[in-house]
Amino acid sequence: MRYDIEVIQKAEVELLAQMLRDTSTTKKRLALESGISRQHIGLIAKGKRNFSLKSFCDLADAFGCTATELMSKFETLLQNELALRTQAQAAEKSKGLSYVQRALLDTEKKGFIKVIKK
Repeated sequence: MRYDIEVIQKAEVELLAQMLRDTSTTKKRLALESGISRQHIGLIAKGKRNFSLKSFCDLADAFGCTATELMSKFETLLQNELALRTQAQAAEKSKGLSYVQRALLDTEKKGFIKVIKK
């Protein structure tokens, strides 16, 4: 199964937030314990950067779990995000809006969808 980059980034953001919350750790402390820069962790938390395999393993070690355990949590979050996207797409489809119609944004109306009738 192929994952959209947006789905991966949202799952990474949520995983990092959950793990920080569950372990009562700050980003600064996580940076010290994992060896990953605080700036990089901040960018991951904002969804602007992705985990590398090494950083993922370093984070697992810093959180006191194995990479397999952390990946299992990540996989669960990926599946949840995919389910939400599928529901949203089904809702859009049921409204009768085509992909092309949704893509045509009317900038004068501050991002509202401009429906073009054929």
